[in-house]
Amino acid sequence: MTNRNLVEIVVAQLTAVKLLVSRIDKAASDKLIEMITHAEKIFVTGQGRSGLVAQCLATRLAQMGLDVYIPGQATCRKIKEGDLLIAISCRGTTTTTVDFAQVSRKAGAKIVAVTASDKSTLAEIADHTVLIPSNDEDIRARCQYVVGPNNNTLFEETALLYADALVYILLEQEGISKSIINQQHTNLE
Repeated sequence: MTNRNLVEIVVAQLTAVKLLVSRIDKAASDKLIEMITHAEKIFVTGQGRSGLVAQCLATRLAQMGLDVYIPGQATCRKIKEGDLLIAISCRGTTTTTVDFAQVSRKAGAKIVAVTASDKSTLAEIADHTVLIPSNDEDIRARCQYVVGPNNNTLFEETALLYADALVYILLEQEGISKSIINQQHTNLE
């Protein structure tokens, strides 16, 4: 593969991400931001590559000074009423993610699904859904580099950029300097 082909693939994916981001409902994003700001504790979860996106979001929220946990880790606290679970799953059917959402529901916590499927089990359990419609037929037709059974790669790439954008908006909205991210960045690397 030449660099030219590599650049073409990246540009094509960025174009697809831009199209996908343009379809994310602004009101749904505003509601997610509101839910984050009102939560006592925030739990962020996902599995596989969606789990890596969840870890990135959790890291940035923690660096902002929010009380954030990743379910399944030994230091994760108990979820309860007043808390928020943000569950990221392309299909919205990943067993562990759905199980965490069900436990959160029973505990009285609020749940946000970030998913490509608004008719999924996860979306049905959630109080609120942010739809990243990577599996829409026209998106799949326009994206020549589809990887994964549900266009997962495009979902995850978009979800990561979406998570970073949420952090920028939260920093601005809450009047927190971006320098806090650097100040709170781990020194145990």
